[in-house]
Formats: sequence, C-alpha cells, structure tokens
Amino acid sequence: MIELTMEEFMLWVIGVPILVIGFYGIIAGLKRRAAIRTAQSQIVCCRVCGHLYRDRSRERSPQCPGCGRANHRGESRRLG
Repeated sequence: MIELTMEEFMLWVIGVPILVIGFYGIIAGLKRRAAIRTAQSQIVCCRVCGHLYRDRSRERSPQCPGCGRANHRGESRRLG
C-alpha cells in the first residue's frame, strides 16, 4: 500500500486539480486568440468605397463586392 502523510494527500487533492485548471485555461486562451486572429484576417475594407466584407478565400487581393476593385489584405503600407 502507498504510504502518504496527510500533508502529501492534501497536496495531491488540491495541487493536481489547480494545475489541470491552469493548463486548461492557458490552452483555452491560446485557442481564443487564434480564433480572433483568423476572424480579423477575413475582414477586408475596400479602400475605394469603404465597404466592409468578409472574404474567406486565400487570395492576396480579393475583389470588393461593392465596386469590384481589388484590395490588399491587412494594413495599408502606402505613405500617403
């Protein structure tokens, strides 16, 4: 039989669930951030007409459904 003192037993009863809950919290936070990042990368704003639309394709420059102009994904790097 395994010999445990009361202190060791309480450490296992309290410590292990706390570690499991902490690990689960970290994993859930990482998954949530990944989902937010994916959703933000799918939202495109047309630089001509200002139309916001969701594009799930992997195209580098999707076309705006409002005006038909090609738009680059992400932040604008133009200087003006």
